[in-house]
Amino acid sequence: MKEIFIAIKSINRSVVAMLVLALAFTACEFEDPWSPYKSKAEIDGTLLTYHATTLSGVTIGDPSLTWTLTVIEGNSFCTAASRAGFVGQQFALRFSANNSDEDRYARAVITFSDGYSKAFTIRQLIKSANPDYDRPWAEQPDYMPNANYIHKTYYTTLSDKRRVRNYSVCYDTQKGCSRWVAYPAHSSYMAPRNYQVGSDTPGRTNAWAFDDAVTQYKESSNWNTAFEILSTYVKSLDTYNTYTYPIIPQSKQANISKNIGGGYARGHMLPSADRYNTWNTNAQTCYSTNIMAQDYDFNSGSWGTLENKVRGKIPSDTLFVVVGTLFESNKTVSNSNRQVAVPSHCYKLLLRTKTGYTGKHIADITSADDLMCIGFIFENDESATYQSLSSAAVSVAEIERRSGFTFFRNLNPKIADKVKAQCNYSEWKF
Repeated sequence: MKEIFIAIKSINRSVVAMLVLALAFTACEFEDPWSPYKSKAEIDGTLLTYHATTLSGVTIGDPSLTWTLTVIEGNSFCTAASRAGFVGQQFALRFSANNSDEDRYARAVITFSDGYSKAFTIRQLIKSANPDYDRPWAEQPDYMPNANYIHKTYYTTLSDKRRVRNYSVCYDTQKGCSRWVAYPAHSSYMAPRNYQVGSDTPGRTNAWAFDDAVTQYKESSNWNTAFEILSTYVKSLDTYNTYTYPIIPQSKQANISKNIGGGYARGHMLPSADRYNTWNTNAQTCYSTNIMAQDYDFNSGSWGTLENKVRGKIPSDTLFVVVGTLFESNKTVSNSNRQVAVPSHCYKLLLRTKTGYTGKHIADITSADDLMCIGFIFENDESATYQSLSSAAVSVAEIERRSGFTFFRNLNPKIADKVKAQCNYSEWKF
């Protein structure tokens, strides 16, 4: 779960036992998971963008114990912002910007007064021309410079008040469709649902709209119109804080309020059912930037089957997903406000830890054998309606070759090629 959870800022004695028990299910470091006083230390992440300045962490265990923090490698750019404290207090590391021509590494050790110690290796990325894009997210593809592409991330606030990323897009303003949508799949995005919807669905809002629209539920006998738009591009009215940059002009998006045109389904790239936690979390999946023109039968056939199978394989470590489109033909449909390109193929890429409960960031994995990676590609046509998932399975490397994109950019570079060459369908037990 570390990949999506923000840092815990403080902790008191009454919740130590509960947190230790919860962490025991996502990490294998506990010898006695029932002990409320087992010393432990965790940091927000171990992969930093070049201009990151701080990295914080938490200490867990007996609050009467103390800890010390020591930087043992990378002292020229990494220092301990807090060198000592009592268990339960936050610790922090401070960094200078990486203006060198290669990634650099620091190593820090936190030691508890009961003798337990934990070492962290932190990788700071090389200076980038796109610092606002680069994030330490396992699902993130490489940035692709193109005058027609807009890279954007949508954020949401979950029911437990955590502010997290929802999904990212590489939107093609010429095609009127995203080239890819990348997102973390985890149970915290799905439940518990805290909003009202129509009686025919467990959580799907069907709030079809241009991106950054703010919507809410209203009573209606028609499921497809059981919402109203409160604001679009009006940050002052956006009480849900969903307004994001850069702005994608509505004229560059497909108007999906009724349909997408040409008899095609409004195919979700990030599935609606993967985002049932709050109204806005789900409503964002109904943005035009998350929708592709998809054959109806294929959408409800093999593609829907794959979505359901994937949803059943989400581990506690988080599953990282990229859904994308290929345009190996020039087919378009007439939408109410523009021509929209129809993908010739649809693909889905998956990456996760093999055990599913390591508690590690993907960037910290140093063996390709500890990761599972696979891709699926289908023709966006009625002919793919009953296609078996096994016959659609390919390596991520193959999708990279056909799409021109580089995926899962934050994999350890020493194992990335081997991981993306995997195509072991039986390993996923679909």
